[in-house]
Amino acid sequence: MFRKAGYTTTYSERFSFWFFGIGMLFYYQIVGGYLNTYLLLQGVDLGKIALIFLGIKIWDAVNDPLFAFIFDRVKFKKEKCLPWLRVSAVIMPLASLAVFNMPGSWSETGKLIWFAVTYMLWDAAYTVCDVPFFSMTTTMSANMDERNTLFSVARVFHGAGTLICSTIMTWLVGENCGMSFGLSALIVCGVGVLFTLPLCFLGKERCVIEENEKEEKKEEKKFTLREMFTYLRHNKYLTLMYGCQILCGICATGGAAGMVGTYYLYGQTSFGIITTWLNMIPGPVLGLLLPYILKKVDRFKLYMACNLFTFAWGIVGIFAYFCGFLNVTWAITTSIVTAIPATLSGLVAYMFTLDALEYGRYKTGIDATGINFAVQTFSAKIPGAFSTALGTFLLSLTSFVLVEAESIADLAASGVVQTQQAITEMFLVTTLPGMISSAIAYVLLLCFYKLRSKDVEIMTKCNRGEITKEEAEAQLSREY
Repeated sequence: MFRKAGYTTTYSERFSFWFFGIGMLFYYQIVGGYLNTYLLLQGVDLGKIALIFLGIKIWDAVNDPLFAFIFDRVKFKKEKCLPWLRVSAVIMPLASLAVFNMPGSWSETGKLIWFAVTYMLWDAAYTVCDVPFFSMTTTMSANMDERNTLFSVARVFHGAGTLICSTIMTWLVGENCGMSFGLSALIVCGVGVLFTLPLCFLGKERCVIEENEKEEKKEEKKFTLREMFTYLRHNKYLTLMYGCQILCGICATGGAAGMVGTYYLYGQTSFGIITTWLNMIPGPVLGLLLPYILKKVDRFKLYMACNLFTFAWGIVGIFAYFCGFLNVTWAITTSIVTAIPATLSGLVAYMFTLDALEYGRYKTGIDATGINFAVQTFSAKIPGAFSTALGTFLLSLTSFVLVEAESIADLAASGVVQTQQAITEMFLVTTLPGMISSAIAYVLLLCFYKLRSKDVEIMTKCNRGEITKEEAEAQLSREY
């Protein structure tokens, strides 16, 4: 197969890796983006749902670092990540399907048990998928530019997965098509399988093969769980960045009411396809340009500028609601205005894992790749469920009326309406927690996050043995 000059991976390897990213986002988006809508239409007590979400995330707090420990310790003969990804290619669609096929004739207790068991299985399955996927950027190639390309373009393909999945699901379960969630999930998961299969056959991990050949002559140091947690405690930039992202994610209750909330706020849900496309259009272009942008602009400064702009627009949105301007036109305008900064922020956010990884190696000498990417996975998964738990609990305290329906079309046909007070309460529940937490997080990052891109490059050279620790210390912009 053809190779790009200077790269060790072939086009087929890279595209199969990126296609896998689309498929895994299908499974993430269908649960993360539509589960709450599905649950709101099951007639189940929202307070009990919130408690189950919370309980499962306590399990998740153990699940992620435990798998990261296993991932770093288990050694396959010639591969590190692909065996896990092949397993996940089977279990992820099955777990996703189970979540959306709750027996409608069961009692509330039976439905809650079904939800708890299937969601816990899905959560564990996604960990098996996410940690190895992002870790594979370090085993496919040793070339730093190639790794950056693999990582940044993977984020673009993730965006494509979100776009395609959201478009299909919104149309299938919306008021126009009205398909049941179970059948819609079957279609989406079937497409997801088509995207994840190529990597299982075309993927290669060259760095692992080279490393294993060296290990035949030299015994590799094994790290205990205690050492791994000590490493995590001392990697302050990993903890700070993802701590702030988790805080913002947990309080981002905007999706608590799902498509049900959208229907009552705007009178329809189909326009969500338009806003989704508007939000995702900049992704492919910015993803390709990002490696060049980051050569000119510090990663952290770009990330903060984008987030502060989006935050300011969110404040404007609150005033728009109470002034009576919140309508479909406003929603589309918001998508147009915030698409570029929101996309750049999302693309850059996960690149801080690589920075923290190199910083951790530089400071401690420990190569804890699995722990770093497990923290990334944890920061992606736990906020979604905790924010849903928080939003669902807050929603249960409002005057919002629950409805049993198979789809949004079924909801529209029921003729159930919400009072203006209930709609305002729902708007505040889905807006204020996120705005408050973002303000706190941005202040913390601006005050305490000092790791810069140019210094990470120097640390990387030291970690690879190209320069000594003393030479690195002399070149760094500050003492770390």
